This record gives sequence, structure tokens and C-alpha cells, in this order.
Amino acid sequence: MSDFIYSPITRPDEIRVLTLYPGVDDERLEGTISHVQLPTYTSPATSFSPESRQQDARLVRNTRRLLDIFEAQSHGAHHLVNSADSGGDTWRWNLYESRRKSVRRSIHGSREFFVDQPVLGFECDRVEYDDGDSYDALSYTWGGTKKTDEITIDGGFLGITRNLRMALLSLRSSTEPRRYWIDAVCIDQDNVQERNHQVHMMKRIFSAASSVVVWLGDAAGSVHATLDMILKCNWSRGRKNLFNYPEKSLRGLVELFSRPWWKRIWIVQEVVAAQEIVVLLGETIFPWMMLANLCRAIQQAEFLAHPLASMIRSCGYQKFTVLDHFRRNRTMPLVRFVHCTQDYQATDSRDKLYALLGMASDVSPDDIIPDYTKPVHEVFLDLVRFMAGKRHNLDVISSGRLSISNAVVPSWLPDWRGLNTLRPLNSEEVGGHFYRASGNTDAIVDMSEFPSTLTAEGWMVDAIELVDDIAPLTHMDVSTIQHWQSIALEHIDRTTVSLFWRTIVMDKDPTGNLATPSFGRAFDDFIRSSDKTRSKFVQHFSDAVTRAVLGRRFFITKRGRMGLGPPELQLDDRIVILKGCHVPLLLCAVGDYMVIVGEAYVSAMMNGELVSDLTGGRYPLRVVSLK
Repeated sequence: MSDFIYSPITRPDEIRVLTLYPGVDDERLEGTISHVQLPTYTSPATSFSPESRQQDARLVRNTRRLLDIFEAQSHGAHHLVNSADSGGDTWRWNLYESRRKSVRRSIHGSREFFVDQPVLGFECDRVEYDDGDSYDALSYTWGGTKKTDEITIDGGFLGITRNLRMALLSLRSSTEPRRYWIDAVCIDQDNVQERNHQVHMMKRIFSAASSVVVWLGDAAGSVHATLDMILKCNWSRGRKNLFNYPEKSLRGLVELFSRPWWKRIWIVQEVVAAQEIVVLLGETIFPWMMLANLCRAIQQAEFLAHPLASMIRSCGYQKFTVLDHFRRNRTMPLVRFVHCTQDYQATDSRDKLYALLGMASDVSPDDIIPDYTKPVHEVFLDLVRFMAGKRHNLDVISSGRLSISNAVVPSWLPDWRGLNTLRPLNSEEVGGHFYRASGNTDAIVDMSEFPSTLTAEGWMVDAIELVDDIAPLTHMDVSTIQHWQSIALEHIDRTTVSLFWRTIVMDKDPTGNLATPSFGRAFDDFIRSSDKTRSKFVQHFSDAVTRAVLGRRFFITKRGRMGLGPPELQLDDRIVILKGCHVPLLLCAVGDYMVIVGEAYVSAMMNGELVSDLTGGRYPLRVVSLK
């Protein structure tokens, strides 16, 4: 048998869809490819509408109604099902954990109920599903680029990765064909022109899908116990306290949220664009909202007095809350997306930008067009050129850093390689406070020597006078904060010292929101307490400190300000506010040019406190040439 050969895509809105033939167990994967036309794309609202919130409310009410019935039936009572709230399409919910009948295990009995609205915690199929072009889209990780397995398509072999094979085996029905869009199968990966075209349509592809299926891998080991906890936590009203579950279930949370899927850059767009999301874990499929309910239960448990509370707090559930926030808000400026996803991963580094284009509120489809023939650094040069020259915004260069630049890569180029371990200061995914040191100024740039040099207007507002040697890397010790406080008391004005607690949390609480004066009242208790004796309020403060100081050094400026900066900062480094860049930058001179050392948090500067002085002439306007 020969290799599968793709038929060319000939229409602008055309995609391929895989029809996966039925099979059981480890039978050979087989299917056929068809070409379909995407429907006209309508951009979704920037947030979920009141109508969608009403649907969510109906969904919860229907769930509880059915749960009440199931619980009554399990005790021998027999009740009729009242008519569920109408929500449009008819759904059929099968009360099983798994899609594969051969391994289905009934939780509440093998009954079927017909309702007019999806219900949490149960597998569903649309009854009216006769659209020949409909499909589900698979969100998964390749699991490496080596294609060790294969699927037979239209009589030819197509190589696939082991992780995709596992996903397809779990997705495959034993009785009927199913239709899926899968990037590794439906895009000719060897055709660069086709990749460019299909990636440009990625948001449309996932938005047009009937549902997006998230494949999180198998449910082996402790994750199996965690899966059982997820189901019971959602289905049983009296089992919301996670500490009522076996320790193995809780430890499995760490493994679950460590799965590679959570750090794949493409998942952001796939989750945001989806009309409906279901999660496939091993043989069990359940709605996305069940993970949301689990994370709410984690948030309720993470500060309880329990030996496993700290593990719960650090299990990584925040990866879900970040994604769910993206999904509910749907869009934000491109550079903020780039900063928020800096530590996400991509097989092709160009996707660190291309995967975000469809969601950006300040970029139209033709502003930046995916081109996989370009070297990676040129892709990000295009980003800087567009944002600085067309959008008059220099936030894009703030993630540049001296330690990750070299003779080929300038210090102001955004980091696509994941070398910058410090998160950009303005990278609050879950709402959060946005620094505006430059106010509403627009960037003024000279692109005549670009890309060798980026020239911009700004103000040199201060310089580094003292730098502490300590830069906590993996653990925040209270003794370090006490040491920094003693430095502040010794070197700066006492009225400025009162800003010390704001400096060590970078003026934000653990959720990224602007710290309130009441939040600062925890500082004295934080300094005197240990991990074991802290109240929930003080622990929140400690979390904010850890979030701010890890990987950063404390400094004092020549004008008596305090701040935090990257480990590479040195005495006499300049603190500069560039027009159109919302965070101060640390610069050092190299000949006639300046290079970016990194971002700086500087007290009494981050929220526009100096804007009137800057625009009023107190600080002379400079032209800064950056290498």
C-alpha cells in the first residue's frame, strides 16, 4: 500500500475533514478525507452575551433537576422528569462515563433522558445532526514530531504521532463514523503555501466546529483517581470539599495540570474560538465546565488548614483559569497576548506569534500574514515594525532583555525562544491591573536604520545607585525581604519607605489587581510569621510577594526610589520611559547606543505619576537609539 496523497485545496474557504471509520480496541485506524467549505465567518462578541449566561443558568438548573431524580431513583423512588428549560436544539444525554460501549461504566443507571439543554456531567449527542459539512475539531499536542504510527486514509498510509493515535483510538466509535478536523491530518504539513493559508483560517476552523474536543491524554495512575474526583465533585452536591477525597486524587491534580497540552500555544485560540468544548481524558468525556467547577473547589480548599493545602494551591490549576478567562473575554491587544503567553510552547517558534493573530483586538487579518518561509527572527521583526510603526506602541519591546540578545538578535526584539524567565510586567491574563508609566503617549520612532537600530523618543528619569546581590530564583525567604527593608530604611526618605510593601508586591495582589491599602496591612504579620502560622489573608500577601520578587533584584535609585529589576542590572543603569511603552526600561550604554537590560518596577512611577512632569518639561525629552 502506498502513502496517502493529498488532493489540493482550490477554494479560499476550503478545508479538509477526516471521517474516522468505526472500530474497536487496537484495530487499524482508517478513514476518508473530504473537502468542505467553511461558512461565512462572523466575529464573536468580545465577551459572552447575557443570552449565553442565561443558557449557562438553564444548564445548571437542568443538571440539578436530573441529579435529584437520579439520587431519588438510586434509593428506590420513582419520579417523572419535568420538562426541562427550553434552550433550542435537542440533546440526548447518555449516562455513561465513556464513549466506547465496550468499556462503559454506568454511574446512575443505563437510562436515557431527552432534554432541551445540555446538562453538566453526562455524555451527549445531538439528535438533529444531519449537516453533511459538520465536524468536531481536535485540540491536542503532537507529542513530538516523530511519526511512529499511521492511519489508513482512502487506501493510503499517513504517518501520525503516537499521541495522536491514542487520541483517535479514544475518539473512534465502535458503531458509526465520526468527522474531525485535525491539523496533522487535514493540513498537508509538507506544503508550506497550504500551511500559510490554513493557519490564517485557524480561528474560523475552530469556530465553525460543532465542538472542540480537548485530548488531555490517558487516565493512568493517580490521574484516574483525579478523574473520579472530577466526576463526583460535579455530580454530588455534598462532595465539593476536595479534602474528603483520597490523597491520591489530590496528588493526581499536579500530574493532570502538568500535561503538555496546557502549555501549547495553539490551545489559546482553540479554546477562545470554540462554540462548545468537551474534555477527553482516557476513555471519559465531560464538559469544559466541569473543570471550571473543579477549579472553584480548589480555590475554596487551597487556604484551609490541611496538610495538603499547599500542594493544592500549587497544583497548577491556574493554567485552566487563565484559559477560561481568555475564553470569556475572547480578545485583547496582540502584544498583551504575546506577553501573557511568553512561556507557552510551540513546535515551530513562528507559531508563538501566528497562533495569536486571530484573537488580537488591534490587528486585522491582513496586517500580519503567516509566512512559514521567513526565518523566525524576521517574523518577530515584522511584529515590532508593525506595532511601532503602525500602532505607535512600544510595549512589544519591553520583553527584550540584554541576557538573551546577541550579535544577531537585538536587545529589543521580543523573546520567542523562552529564554526570558521573567514574565513581562504587563502580562496579567486574568483581568488584573495594567501599568501605564507613559500615560497615553504614542510612540515616536525612526525606522530609517531598522532593523539594525530602533530609534525612539523618551525620558531618562532616574539611574541605579544601589543594587542588592540577592535575586531569589526558586524560593522567597522572609529574611530576604527583611534585608531589603533594612536597605530601604538606611538609604531613602522615611515617607518613601512607606511604599516598601507596595514595591515588594509590585503594587498588585495575587490575582494581579491593584493592591489596596487594606492589603498592605498584612505586611507586618507577613514579616513576623512563618508558612505554618500564616492566616489566609497573610498567605495571600506572601503569594503576591513571591509572584513579584522571584528572579528579580532590589535596587535604590539616585532620586531615592525603590524598585525591582532583572538579575543583570548594574550600577548606573538608566531608567527610561519611552513614549508608547507602558513600563519603565533599564538601559545601559554601549558606545553611542543603548541596549535593554530589562523591565523595571519603580515605586511612584508605574501608574502615570510622572506623566505631567514628563510632558511638562521637567525631564528633557531624548532620542534613544537602541541596539
